[in-house]
Amino acid sequence: MSSGEPTVVPGAASGASDREQQFRTLAAQWKRERGPYSSSAQLAEHPAYQQIIRLGPEVIPCLLQELEREPDHWFRALHALTGADPVPLESRGKVREMAQAWLCWARAQGYKW
Repeated sequence: MSSGEPTVVPGAASGASDREQQFRTLAAQWKRERGPYSSSAQLAEHPAYQQIIRLGPEVIPCLLQELEREPDHWFRALHALTGADPVPLESRGKVREMAQAWLCWARAQGYKW
């Protein structure tokens, strides 16, 4: 994580429930419309995915919760919002292992979801 960025994003922040609802709506749209791409770069180019990133760091707990519930290609969004990349080289391309690396990293940073 780059310096100056908070390591904990409070879930009870003002507007958190609105952001969470926006996230859920956009995530459902992304899953519905994304197509059969295996490339995370292509998946991340979808407009709904980009809107999720633009929601800002407040949605990090939502991303982590979704990643824990159903491992998926949320890694580029997490990287864009945190600046981190905790996935070891040997796990790249293995969605479940990548998800575990992110969840372990997030817990170590103090994120709650």
